[in-house]
Amino acid sequence: MGISIRESLTTYPGRYFAAWNGRDLEVVPGLLAGRFRWVDPSLPADITDLEGAHGFFQAAWQGFPDLRFEAVGDPLVDEITGRVAQEWRMIGTHTGEGFPPGVPPTGRAFDLAGTDVFTVDPEGRATAIHAYWDVTTLARQLGLA
Repeated sequence: MGISIRESLTTYPGRYFAAWNGRDLEVVPGLLAGRFRWVDPSLPADITDLEGAHGFFQAAWQGFPDLRFEAVGDPLVDEITGRVAQEWRMIGTHTGEGFPPGVPPTGRAFDLAGTDVFTVDPEGRATAIHAYWDVTTLARQLGLA
């Protein structure tokens, strides 16, 4: 017997953050459906394929080698629409090259809040990820704005 829809939704944010925090590209295919759309304010365009997702993870890890996400509170689950929202804190230090593109490392730490809204299919994979956070706050904390 598989896990319930509610359990699949409730556990998704933790699985997603574990991939980010564990720097584990091997688990990414299990997190993303065959067709998905990932919207993030730091991206010039939506990500819609696994190659783009891998590139985003790798660029972020390269630019912010100590990047980590911490969940804030419990996820908000909507079983009817298959969506789950999770507030988070993103913490790290800009000590690496590559992200943001063309910006040399500032050596500055950041700590900012955001929320992700995930639409999750019956297999427990995201068909949509929409990240909500303020890029200007990150730029300010990194000394770029």
